[in-house]
Amino acid sequence: MRRLQTFITSLVAFVALTAFARAQSARWEPSGGSLAFGQSSQLQLVFEGCAPKGRPSVPSVDGLSLQSAGQSSQTSIVNGTVSRSETLAYSARPTKRDDITIPEFSVETDKGRITIPSASFTVGQATVGNGVSLESIATSNFAVPATVWAGEVFPIEYTLNVRQRNAPSLENLLGSLLDWKPAPLAIEEWPKPAKRDSLVNGESFITIFQKTRATIAKPGPVTLAEGNQLVNIAKGVDFFGRYVLDQFAITSNRPTINVRPLPSPAPTAFNGAVGQFTLKSNVVPATASVGEPITWTLTLSGTGNWPDLSGLPARSVSKDFRTVQPQARRTPKEGMLFDASLVEDVVLIPTKPGNYALGPTTWSYFDPSKGEYQTVTTPAVTVTISAATETTTPAITTPTSSTGQSGKAKPPVMPKGLPRDPLPDTGESLPPMKFSSLLAALCLPVAALLAFWLWLALRRARETDPLRPRREARARLAATIETLRTAKNQPQIAALLLAWQKDTAILHQISAAVPAASDFTVGGVPPPRTASPTSALWADTERALYRDATPLPTDWITRAQQALQDNRVKAFSFWQLFRLKNLLPFAALIVIGLTLTSTTLRADAGRAAYDRADFAAAEQAWRSALVKSPASAAAHHNLALALAQQDRWAEAAAHAAAAFAQQPRDTAIRWNLTFTMERAGYAPSVFSGFARSHPPHQLASQLSATQWQFAAIFALSLAAIGGVLLLARGYGNRARWLKITAITLFTFAILLGSAAVFSLRVYSPINDARAVIVWHDTTLRSIPTEADTAQKTTPLSAGTVAIVNHSFIPGAWARLSFPNGQTGWLRQEDLVALWK
Repeated sequence: MRRLQTFITSLVAFVALTAFARAQSARWEPSGGSLAFGQSSQLQLVFEGCAPKGRPSVPSVDGLSLQSAGQSSQTSIVNGTVSRSETLAYSARPTKRDDITIPEFSVETDKGRITIPSASFTVGQATVGNGVSLESIATSNFAVPATVWAGEVFPIEYTLNVRQRNAPSLENLLGSLLDWKPAPLAIEEWPKPAKRDSLVNGESFITIFQKTRATIAKPGPVTLAEGNQLVNIAKGVDFFGRYVLDQFAITSNRPTINVRPLPSPAPTAFNGAVGQFTLKSNVVPATASVGEPITWTLTLSGTGNWPDLSGLPARSVSKDFRTVQPQARRTPKEGMLFDASLVEDVVLIPTKPGNYALGPTTWSYFDPSKGEYQTVTTPAVTVTISAATETTTPAITTPTSSTGQSGKAKPPVMPKGLPRDPLPDTGESLPPMKFSSLLAALCLPVAALLAFWLWLALRRARETDPLRPRREARARLAATIETLRTAKNQPQIAALLLAWQKDTAILHQISAAVPAASDFTVGGVPPPRTASPTSALWADTERALYRDATPLPTDWITRAQQALQDNRVKAFSFWQLFRLKNLLPFAALIVIGLTLTSTTLRADAGRAAYDRADFAAAEQAWRSALVKSPASAAAHHNLALALAQQDRWAEAAAHAAAAFAQQPRDTAIRWNLTFTMERAGYAPSVFSGFARSHPPHQLASQLSATQWQFAAIFALSLAAIGGVLLLARGYGNRARWLKITAITLFTFAILLGSAAVFSLRVYSPINDARAVIVWHDTTLRSIPTEADTAQKTTPLSAGTVAIVNHSFIPGAWARLSFPNGQTGWLRQEDLVALWK
């Protein structure tokens, strides 16, 4: 009896283990067989009794391309036993003709880790339809010259030929772009594919072709890599007359190019250029005085191996010239790699008089069309340098700037007169406008501003409308359903069904990443809810997309249109533009223009260095901040503090002035302006009134110059609104509030506009974004050079405010314009920009 019980127990355990093993398994379907080279076939990874956690990571296999093609699940009940399976579909395409084995690997599932057995396949010839070879239907080829010179630019053409009766519409023919690795070729970008018709052995073919250019730098035989392109081939038609497509990878030929080495020996002036080039030289001016700049320009242009060119030939110049040589500028033609020009300017500043020869310049290149080297030589140009005219200038007493001692600041002295630049003929000047014309010009921007405000509010109302996504999805659904009515080929139908699913989920406000048919219900809250017509449409779509040979029901389009009619979305209301959130952008612009924000001096890297008394490091940190944000009042103020700690009062006062110009209401900035200028020994007149708190300056200091400009614009806008109200009253609207409101707006606009105009005059000339301040005593020059010449110069006092209207060699020299009309040149390091 005991032996019988032991036997029964073992039998039950064996049956349970067997059932458990069978209930949880995974396998490839098919697990073996043959695949066609270059043809996409479907493989399925089937999980029985379990489901993978996420998308399994299939091992990469050399010679096999695996792309995900969908996922499905199935549940069945047989004799009261529930079984569940999960199927992952893959598109498998062999890229080599060798046999393929997908190795064994493990997958984490909701029932534990499961091992998937290996699957092996042989790779055979791809066929189309009734055994017709793929090569007789579609081929691709590269056409290149058999022999080229090293570095020669040569044409390369790629063609794809598809038999016309196996080609669907042109837009559905190509499944991918050309996949090709051009190395060691350097090629220009492929243009868009073009089409032509051809006839081969009495059969019509469609030829897709692309042409570009390439070069090869190293000599020797070069075999091109094969190119691959996915093509959708029609193997027949279905019951409804629609194309049945298969996707194939068409592999090109691999032509060999013999790259010939360049002849030896090469000229000494040869630097590797191959092609057709021209070299030009230009010197401007040919006559100059000592200290006046001369520009020598070399221009190389043409067609050739530009990626391998290092630059222009070196030029020899007398030691009697100082040279400033910027980097050469290479400008390729748009969309081209091998057609370009290279320009290099050398600025020469003569230091001695005499006659000097510039050039000749010799340069060599190899011309592949002639098979020989070509040498070009630019002619020599003689420039004549005359001595600068010596003149006696009157003695000028230069004010002595303070070395840090406190005392009463003195106003700067304007520079003495210098010869100014000749004026070009600009024709007659325009007379002043009539008052009516001026008034019309002032009213026009106000009207445009109001119209623009309403347009912005309407646009924002449309963009922020919560029903907009559903409304747009509904419109797209109507178009998708109409297109489905006439769709013929399966890939197009599948794409349209996926688009229908995406927009249907948006219309029904379903946020799930992968909605199910059960998500589309109707009824009240709380449940019960019932399935909507869209639920059945969704289930039909799922079966058509992911179940083989399952077309849509014949009445699907009719039911989809009816379901769309039943799901209406409220139309957009024009009156939404008057909501506060839609009018806010314009209101915010006015608030930004009038509201003063107090400067917050943040504890950044500069503050950390300042707190540990490392003032030099703090100075560098705040100078770097000004490079990124030149209009930062905080950075100017902090830099002034760091400079003051190092007894560099003159430069500190200039940065304190810049901070004040940007944030005049800040008490710390105002105090620092007075403090630094007392010790620097200069006080620009435009700032001295603020330092002494004169009544006009007290009014102006309530806003910065920029903010007063916004205030003037706002005042003009208020006057325009008041005019609109008066017009409304004049045309019959007798509401009393119109007149009272208009008078109030006019009064406020006049007061605000007058204050803005007056304050902007107080700020002049620092109300110009180009305003700078000279921070130490220096010399104003008539030309941008410090050479020892007889050019006209004049002393320039610290604290002088001027406008930068030109620059020579950006970052080195600035041309200044002063309130008295004087102009002259000064180095950039002598200036502190107030705004930028």
